[in-house]
Amino acid sequence: MGGGAAGGLLAGGGAAGGGAAGGGPRPGGGARLRERKGYAYGVSAGLVLLMLAPLFRRPPVDSFPLSTYPMFSWGRHDARTTVERAVGVGARGERRPIPPRLVGSEEVLQAKATLAQSIRQGARAARALCRGIAARVAEQDSYADVVAIELRTDTFDAVAFFEGQEAPVDSKVHATCKVRAR
Repeated sequence: MGGGAAGGLLAGGGAAGGGAAGGGPRPGGGARLRERKGYAYGVSAGLVLLMLAPLFRRPPVDSFPLSTYPMFSWGRHDARTTVERAVGVGARGERRPIPPRLVGSEEVLQAKATLAQSIRQGARAARALCRGIAARVAEQDSYADVVAIELRTDTFDAVAFFEGQEAPVDSKVHATCKVRAR
């Protein structure tokens, strides 16, 4: 037996040889591979078409798996937005926004909810929140120029605002209170 085990495998049509049992080409194997590839391509193409289908619906439908993000992609009828906010008023009448932490929370949305709720509850609640904000502002050296606090609902033209026209198009003051001297 010449060549040992390795030689016998190679010579006898074993693992590296050419028989069907040895891992070589199988009868009809090429056709099966082409069939599998065709199936894979067909499934992939079908999934891509399914994913793109929402783009072609009339009227357009925002749906899984592809969102058209209508809140950003469709035109707005009105670019106005209304914001409840606390504003510091300086001795010469200049105004600057009060940050959320002085309203009562580090979280912007919690501060907004606090303002909205106090305004919704009426003048008494708005004045109470205003006094609390004024007390916190009085403790801050960086707000030494602020002499009063206003709780307001301001309406802005969002497009104009980001073009530099930052003045509100409409305002309603719900409460005003003085900031005590330091």
